[in-house]
Amino acid sequence: MEQMMTSAIESYGYFAVFALIFIENVFPPIPSEVILLFGGFFVGTGALGFFPTVLAATAGSVAGAFILYGIGKLVPAEKIYASAERGWMRKLGFKLQEITMVVEKFEEKGKILVLFGRCVPIIRSLISIPAGMVKMHLFSFTVLTALGSFLWNCILTFAGLKAGENWHSILKYLDYYKYVIAAILVVAGILFLIRHFRRKRQKEGR
Repeated sequence: MEQMMTSAIESYGYFAVFALIFIENVFPPIPSEVILLFGGFFVGTGALGFFPTVLAATAGSVAGAFILYGIGKLVPAEKIYASAERGWMRKLGFKLQEITMVVEKFEEKGKILVLFGRCVPIIRSLISIPAGMVKMHLFSFTVLTALGSFLWNCILTFAGLKAGENWHSILKYLDYYKYVIAAILVVAGILFLIRHFRRKRQKEGR
């Protein structure tokens, strides 16, 4: 897959950067890091320009984010509430009040999460789904997604530019970053579940 992506950039330049980043946003297993680092390497050779590469990647990020935002709108918060009242979420022990609180927190902090979430592996694409679910204003979502994506794309393209032919060596450091983020998310998820079931037992024991 990596060879295919680098070959596409060699052959089609900015269009390949746009298309690959778009696909990466909709299908996260495709690594944006390879696309942007190799794009940065190509900038160093003079085959591509720095800002046109970053802008092509940012346009691809925003276009892909629209798809996931639209998917989120197909599952509005009301359906989540209904599931907490009488669906599978209720069977798992989640209360409507808890789900409402989570949704309200995203509505309150969602703009910050969308902006900085674009720089966090694993969630950088998926953050668009809850934004759609809570019906975040499309203009705000677009601007925040573009800004966050632009920052992330600048950093990785610049890193590829500076690394030159050694751009591939940066991937291992980005893997460490991903592992740290994944560990934090797993620990946070476990703590949330422990807290949830402790509260449930306390209420049942009264």
